[in-house]
Amino acid sequence: MASKLRSRIQDCDCGFTDSNDPTKSFFTSFLLINFTSITTHDLYNIFAISTYDIFPPNSPYARSFSPDQVQLSDAGLELTVSPSPDSKKVPCAQIFTKSATLFHGSYHGQIRVNHVPGTVTGFFSYKDDKSEIDMEYLSAWDNSTLQYSVKPQVYLANDSPSSSTRQLDTWNNRSVSFDKDFQEWSFVWLPDIVHYGLDANWSKSITTNVPTAPGRISLTQWSDGDPTFSAGPPTQNSTITISFLQAVYNDTNASPLTCINSSTVCTITNGVLQGSKASIGHGNYSTTPPPWLVVNSAHFISPAIPGCLLVLAILSWFNCRCSLWYSPFV
Repeated sequence: MASKLRSRIQDCDCGFTDSNDPTKSFFTSFLLINFTSITTHDLYNIFAISTYDIFPPNSPYARSFSPDQVQLSDAGLELTVSPSPDSKKVPCAQIFTKSATLFHGSYHGQIRVNHVPGTVTGFFSYKDDKSEIDMEYLSAWDNSTLQYSVKPQVYLANDSPSSSTRQLDTWNNRSVSFDKDFQEWSFVWLPDIVHYGLDANWSKSITTNVPTAPGRISLTQWSDGDPTFSAGPPTQNSTITISFLQAVYNDTNASPLTCINSSTVCTITNGVLQGSKASIGHGNYSTTPPPWLVVNSAHFISPAIPGCLLVLAILSWFNCRCSLWYSPFV
């Protein structure tokens, strides 16, 4: 598997593009994660698991993030919010990339939410509270709706959020259950605009307060009982599942693109490098895939033996030090 991918990726020194990106932009790096096959060891190498409490000033409960609420199953990564055990805190779940260098790019997650009212499901890029791109589902709302926003948000005189930094997208396909089937949540982050999409329907965009610094990618489910937002907390366990994550993006630690071996960018289509049998996304496997894959400027980083203890194959073709994706591998 590694040799097949390497034979293709070593020619991708002119960048990568996501065929599902409506802007057809190109970037330095890509990240692919199949949550249905990674090990717990893999998960903890790529992501940090939130282990802290947040006490929002206007909410009756704290969000209490714990590794106990994060599990891997055959269906993927499961993030669970549980009923409050003490009327003070709500057990919540969140992971975020150890790397904080993910910048402009095309980001996709296959997510199945839960119908239990009183939680917020989030897929977002985060540097700090003034530099954030959010996709959120609020299960307490009457209609299945995704909220797209950036921070800092703009508010109107009546304290309601301005449409310049928040857009709403209602799930209108009644033939598919929003909480029983996986949907693809997507955003494309460029210097002056963020495009948002649900199942490749790119219906919304935001051009105000677009973040200008790299951050981490996070997946979360939480509740704090805020009656104006999350509501809840839930009266029973609410579990969301993420099966797949893909990012074709600029990594601020990546080596400059050389365009020596190729004069064109390489195309990624639903987790598959175009023209290659190597796949890790969407179950469209023509051979046994690795559980995860990271590529920076055509430098290949991947487990050598899927399903076993993590062994990295770190390969460099350009007579320069490989630009690794995050510090534990340096």
